[in-house]
Amino acid sequence: MKEYYLIDGYNVINNWQEFADIREKDLEHTRDLLVSKVAEFSAFHGYESIVIFDAMEVAGPASMETAGNCTVVFTAEHETADSWIEKATYRIAGKGIRVFVVTSDRAEQDYVLGSGGFRISAREFKELYRRTKKQIDEKVEGLPGHNGRSELGSRLNGTVANYMEQLRRG
Repeated sequence: MKEYYLIDGYNVINNWQEFADIREKDLEHTRDLLVSKVAEFSAFHGYESIVIFDAMEVAGPASMETAGNCTVVFTAEHETADSWIEKATYRIAGKGIRVFVVTSDRAEQDYVLGSGGFRISAREFKELYRRTKKQIDEKVEGLPGHNGRSELGSRLNGTVANYMEQLRRG
């Protein structure tokens, strides 16, 4: 059965120490890093994931984009990520589908539990991601022909490899 992960993007970004320096300099890059981690996690487990970012003070309608098997939502003007998550949790759980909400916001966690969803704190999700990353690395290391190194050159065709070498040499 399909499972959904709804991730409160800014809540996770603000709770993961590894994002602290990056978010101050480049919030867009920080969002991209989180989305790539969620996409990797989701792809490995076969989950449907949605990362929701507040756009509450940005004029305009909500927007959605896809990154792998991860959907990224920017809420509409005057809509919080929490309200978007609450509606989605109620809708998805109401269909009998398991939905996990990643947030460290206690009020949001209580709502999720009351709507039939499951809550995961940002800290718990970080640990889930870390374990998943370790599983991915172990699978990759076990692939035939894997020598423990992850060099790009060994995975490029000749034309691309030559072009990259020319760029490197200037």
